[in-house]
Amino acid sequence: MEHNMNNDAASPGNLPTTRGHDGAVTVHAPGLAIITDMARGGHPTSSIAAALGMSARVFRECRKRQPEVEEAFAVGLGGLEHELVHTLLAQARKGNVVAAMFLLKCRHGYRETGQTDSAPKIAVQINLPGALDERAYANLIASEARHDDA
Repeated sequence: MEHNMNNDAASPGNLPTTRGHDGAVTVHAPGLAIITDMARGGHPTSSIAAALGMSARVFRECRKRQPEVEEAFAVGLGGLEHELVHTLLAQARKGNVVAAMFLLKCRHGYRETGQTDSAPKIAVQINLPGALDERAYANLIASEARHDDA
């Protein structure tokens, strides 16, 4: 799945990406399809960027600048997640205890001691006095020293 970036901004046509006169890369519909397919296939962002003919840094910039690029990436990752969860669930339903345990832990917050949501919550609050100015601190130290000598 190799694609090369075309530097001609005037006619994107069926090109996955183009580079404008300002040097910014724009991802077009064919590039969005590549992003979605590769993300769903589990490819890392560096491989997706390479398939589009750009560096990982430029791909990150495109994701920030073009919401449709980020959406295509998210759709692909969502499809991958759906497929993996479905596969694990099918295995769990066939009696694969490890798959069932993994799903309970990852999707439903279970631990060996039960669900994390039902565990008691403990909060500790420590209140410290405000900072002393230099003179007040010196007086405090002096009074402590006098108290220790007595």
